[in-house]
Amino acid sequence: MDPEIVEFATNIQTALDHLKRELAAIRAGRANTSLLEDIPINAYGAQMKIMEVGTITTPQPSLLTVQVWDPALVKDVEKAIMSAQLGLNPSTEGQVVRVPIPPLTEERRREFVKLAHVKGEEAKIAVRQHRQDQKEEWVKEEAAGEIGEDELARCEKLMQDIVEKANTEVESLIKQKEADLMQV
Repeated sequence: MDPEIVEFATNIQTALDHLKRELAAIRAGRANTSLLEDIPINAYGAQMKIMEVGTITTPQPSLLTVQVWDPALVKDVEKAIMSAQLGLNPSTEGQVVRVPIPPLTEERRREFVKLAHVKGEEAKIAVRQHRQDQKEEWVKEEAAGEIGEDELARCEKLMQDIVEKANTEVESLIKQKEADLMQV
């Protein structure tokens, strides 16, 4: 039974890691390389990420630069950034795409806070789904006589402890992102 608890905890951690990546992609008025890293771009006949075709840096707190390795992809990178709906307007200088990060308006900050809460709720839903799937599996094992009632209760308690810790971490991550977003 313990390997199943470990697998469950790993699944929950994966959901939390996904939330962290999602929250990092929400811009907070400061330059952050994670804003651009996962933006998809069509390159070499395949779907790639910007971080796979160039180097992303933050030379200033309000500026991102993408040093594109292949000059043929510079325009594609620029188009991908513009179509990502981040409210960013890149400009090109040779093989370097400059992306100034404008200060966020109060309205835009509130929109991003709402988005962060939506992402947090999606993470909580993923955690609940993992819990439900695991519980159904254990109930089937109990019905088949593979585990006892006491073992099932013990495992469910361990699982609930993991879920509660995960939900606490989700709330903490959302509050932290909200504070970042509302900081002027």
